Amino acid sequence: WKELALMHFVLDHASPGNPTAVCDAMDDFSEARWKVAHQWSKVAGNLKSEVVSSSVRGCGLGIRLLEIGTYCGYSALRILAAFPSISITTLEADPIHVMIARNMVALSGLVQNLEVWTGHSKYLLPRLASASRQMHDQQLQYGALYMDRWGSEYHDDFVAL
Repeated sequence: WKELALMHFVLDHASPGNPTAVCDAMDDFSEARWKVAHQWSKVAGNLKSEVVSSSVRGCGLGIRLLEIGTYCGYSALRILAAFPSISITTLEADPIHVMIARNMVALSGLVQNLEVWTGHSKYLLPRLASASRQMHDQQLQYGALYMDRWGSEYHDDFVAL
């Protein structure tokens, strides 16, 4: 798993409690190891992360963001580094990626703002709705949605939402 090598690199090189340093280490690893080895990185780094952050900027402060497709947590961490007043719930189907993302979140110090759920969105989206109903007067609502996954599955997620 190339992602496990990424996690080890970040744990060795990033400053704890600094989400920007965690993401920068992920970028460094991606450039130094994956690009040189002609491996594809699914991390929305550098310019892509600026585009995502610009999109979130228009949503306002204090929103909840739902991300479908966590991978290693990079996008969520970049967004929270830029907008620390928001909270993110992110869904990831691959349990190895969930473990890596949770380690990146813990290292960054953003555990209170970022919740990583394990499972496929077709099963988790109904559970989110159920959790919202169980909160009674506090509706679990999201002000933004970021779908970082296969485009062929967007329609199914929109229907479930």
